[in-house]
Formats: sequence, structure tokens, C-alpha cells
Amino acid sequence: MEENLQSKLLIKTFDGSLLNLKVKPNCLDSLVEFDIQYYDYDGDESLINAKILFNEVIAIDFEVNLFDNPIGAELGGFYEIFNEDKKKEMVEKIFNNRLEGFLYHGDYHYDENEPNDMLNWREPIEEVYDFIDQYHLYQQLTQGGVYYILASSYILD
Repeated sequence: MEENLQSKLLIKTFDGSLLNLKVKPNCLDSLVEFDIQYYDYDGDESLINAKILFNEVIAIDFEVNLFDNPIGAELGGFYEIFNEDKKKEMVEKIFNNRLEGFLYHGDYHYDENEPNDMLNWREPIEEVYDFIDQYHLYQQLTQGGVYYILASSYILD
């Protein structure tokens, strides 16, 4: 891999649609499935119906496209992002959302400086960081938004 390569196009899904998204949560064994259609511009230009199955998903995030413009109007490509900081950012977001949600809804005397406070317990997150290089950050650009999946692998079916 080149030193300054930030991402790589994995599947040319241009001129297509994301038809369905399924998430099967199960801690480190979570699965995500995209049902997509796209045109095969490398072959006979036929419409392909396919599934992208993500294994051992540890984070998923998406942003809805609320802007009314033609940019990203259809599937714009399926990419892998190589930035390790972006992977850690997704894991940190999960940790912080858990903490914020608990504090927002709960009556708890939180001490942000106390390492033994249950909401500051970072051992599980540090364990994930020990093997973060074994996970890949995938991005799918769609008409409906941008999807990020941090998973061990994917299969095109």
C-alpha cells in the first residue's frame, strides 16, 4: 500500500441504489448487510442485485443526506478508509454516547476525574485499540446518506 493512500475504491457501485440495510447486533459478532443494485460498467453494463455482508462489526455510523442536490444522488462507490484515527474516533463516539446517555437520563453522581468510576472504565475500549488494525473502515456513499462500517471483513454476495 502506498504511504499516502487515504482510501481505496473497492466496488464500483455508481448509478445504483441502496435498497435495504439490516443490522444484527451481537457485541463483537454483530453483522451488517446492505442490499444494493448497481450497473456493471466493467462488464456488460447489466443491473446487478447484490448484498454486501459485513462480519464482526464493532461500529456503524451513518449520516442522512438532507440536502436537495444532485451530488451523491445515487450510490457513489464503496470504499475502504485507511485512517486509524478515524477508526478510533468511531469507537470513542460509542463510548461517549454511552456516557452522555446515562448521565442525561440517570441520577448519578459522576466524577469525570475518578478512574474507578464505572462510566470512566476504559479497559474494554483499550482492548479494542490493541487489535484495531485487524478491522477495516468501510464507507458507502448513497442518495440517502453516508454509511460507515468498522468490521473485520466484508463479502460481496
